[in-house]
Amino acid sequence: MSDDDVARNGRPEIDIVIPVFNKLKFLNDAVGSVTAAAEHYGPARVWLVDNGSTDGSYEVLSRDFRDRAHVLRLSSGTIAAVRNFGARHGTAPIISFIDCDCVVPSDYFDRLVAVFAESGADATGCTVVLPQNPTWVEAVWNRMHDDGGQGVRTWINSANFSVRRAMFEQVSGFNEACETDEDTEICFRIRGAGGRLVSDPRLEAAHLDNAKTLPAFFRKERWRGLGMFSTASYELIDKVTAMMILHIISLVVAVAILAFAPAPAWVRVGIALGLTLLVPSATVAYRRRFSVARFKPLLAVVLYEFFYAARINALIVLGFRRIRQTREKD
Repeated sequence: MSDDDVARNGRPEIDIVIPVFNKLKFLNDAVGSVTAAAEHYGPARVWLVDNGSTDGSYEVLSRDFRDRAHVLRLSSGTIAAVRNFGARHGTAPIISFIDCDCVVPSDYFDRLVAVFAESGADATGCTVVLPQNPTWVEAVWNRMHDDGGQGVRTWINSANFSVRRAMFEQVSGFNEACETDEDTEICFRIRGAGGRLVSDPRLEAAHLDNAKTLPAFFRKERWRGLGMFSTASYELIDKVTAMMILHIISLVVAVAILAFAPAPAWVRVGIALGLTLLVPSATVAYRRRFSVARFKPLLAVVLYEFFYAARINALIVLGFRRIRQTREKD
């Protein structure tokens, strides 16, 4: 695809950046939908950036999408580095970041331009929605975090995130030191630069590769937790980390009560169980207050037990990393 193939027609150009890493089974549906939407819109370029995939993703991109997109490869780097790499190849006034496992409607970019024009946003997007036939893990987690997707926000998920290039360059793009949570971090800097973040349900995209089982959910949240301190320079502690610390304290107290409290066993077990469920239950109550979708609270508590366990595990991993780095310096 050459630059000459991009027709202006009086519409703003869009650079669409799709990071790819070992998502072979989703490429046809997800990347296919984005390239089709780009072609429907017109003045748009698609940049497919493979990050060293080993499952054949790069080969499929090079074979099946070379006439519909620019196929690039970055041998290694954080997801933030991959997004920046793709963005640097374009010059369009709007940059749209869409993950390679997200499906968008054919008129997605028409909607995107309309949202930017109507809202005056510097960055926009929307919470990703469920694919067809979701598992209970997908359904409960998604519905619990569904706030309706309309209005000014403090954060927008980078799986479905668009930004004006002027603002993106003003804040120097994504922070490539962030292993995860790069979207939260850049949103802090956009707001700090006076930018406006707007979520709009017209920009919904279906996310295909959600965690579908409890073990998969645990692994994904443990990985995401590795970026829990990425915004430490902007706020002392975020809500999720604060609740994780409170959960750790509750668990320590629960263990102490089980081991040392001068009370019958059934009393100690009951108190310990209550302390174990305290923070997950409080989190679910908070989510229920703001979610516009209905979900089953007991299943939601189970998910948040796994969520906080995964985050605690990530905290331990980060602690060992810090110890190893300190020893290497010595």
